[in-house]
Amino acid sequence: MKKFLLTIAVAMTTLFATAQTKTYTDALTVNVGGEATDPQETTINVKSNSDGTYCLSLNNFAVGGIIKVGNIVLDNISATENAGIKNFTTNQTIQITAGEGSADDWMGPLLGDVPIDLKGEMTDGSLYCTIYINMGGEIGLVAVTFGKDIKATRNYTDALVVTING
Repeated sequence: MKKFLLTIAVAMTTLFATAQTKTYTDALTVNVGGEATDPQETTINVKSNSDGTYCLSLNNFAVGGIIKVGNIVLDNISATENAGIKNFTTNQTIQITAGEGSADDWMGPLLGDVPIDLKGEMTDGSLYCTIYINMGGEIGLVAVTFGKDIKATRNYTDALVVTING
């Protein structure tokens, strides 16, 4: 019995250790046809998968807080790390699902297969990404930008050495 309980405890610990989700809250802007919305505070969740890839979720996405699109979930995103910054890019075709509330309020499920192009970078404390959504028809390409460029806003704490005239 003790071995059985120990096995279950180890399995649960492994499960929780491999499925860690980090929540990022920052400004999100949407650009449609060259017109940008005002920034709105939004949350994106990034889950670490057990195989080293990531799953990014933008839930209840709405253009300008008015046009309800839905949940955008991109899975199996590979990242490379350089100087503490994880860079990632993916091209996927997904189904956008309905957000919270009545499914009739969300246009995403009506779009069918939607091509998505994601480019971004993240650290433990920051996420910066652009999600290009090809909505087709009159809407066309929508660019969603979240956060601030990490490389441009990164703080360095190493010693600064300045040499003037040799």
